Amino acid sequence: MRFGAWVVEGELGRGGMGVVYAAVHDESGERRALKVIRAPAGAEEAVARFSREVRVCMALSHPYVVRVLGVERTGPADRALPAGTEPCCLVLELCDGGSLADRVCRDGPLPARQALELFDGVLTGLGHVHHEHGFVHRDIKPHNILLSHGSDGRLTAKLGDFGLAKAYDSAGLSGLTRTGVVMGTPAFMPRAQLINYKYATPEVDVWSTAAALYHVLTGTPPRDLPPDQDPWLAVATSPVVPVGKRGVGLPSGLCEVLDHALSDEPGAGFRTAEALRTALEGS
Repeated sequence: MRFGAWVVEGELGRGGMGVVYAAVHDESGERRALKVIRAPAGAEEAVARFSREVRVCMALSHPYVVRVLGVERTGPADRALPAGTEPCCLVLELCDGGSLADRVCRDGPLPARQALELFDGVLTGLGHVHHEHGFVHRDIKPHNILLSHGSDGRLTAKLGDFGLAKAYDSAGLSGLTRTGVVMGTPAFMPRAQLINYKYATPEVDVWSTAAALYHVLTGTPPRDLPPDQDPWLAVATSPVVPVGKRGVGLPSGLCEVLDHALSDEPGAGFRTAEALRTALEGS
């Protein structure tokens, strides 16, 4: 399968924005990830609006943030996409190690030392994006933290999808018109974000990053989400389970930091990525 000059090597995953492929450019030989978006046929205005937002995201250049390289309108349409749509390809840095969610699902929880090394980089990148660019992610979770092997073989975690899901929805590419919408993932969302989604501040990203670390260390999200209960109701009413009760042997200092970071009390927790990073270093 091809998308313009890109030759698809294989599928990497699927999500609300479309299908992600590994691909190689037939002229330069560069390997990249293509996020093929389900754009309604003839939706030039929506694609143009989305493209403007992508150009903003392209300014995010940091070793611990997945690089957005561009957006292309190409054909032919992917047969896996719904009828009446045509592809809009987002070109991204290719992270060859998959997501942290994939890693935990495949191998189980990570040892504390390895997890903390990975999240040290994630929090460094998050702080850069908050303070240098003023972005709030609003959907940090293990699925959006991607793993990449450096030339020295060292594994690095990178934060992905900064602002792209929001741009995708607000441009109208999802085909949905919603009032008072809350986007994000309940399992990794703080109560404060549910209550005041539109005006979410960087603190919600810090909470969600701590929630992602909790999951990577335990294999479970911070809150219990019964399958027969509305997950948004669980965010609004269910307490976070102290990490020490998950039956994983973790250092007591690390448990204290995570429990503090995941407080739902107004004004509690860590206000900045750097504050959480410093506390984890001392745990």
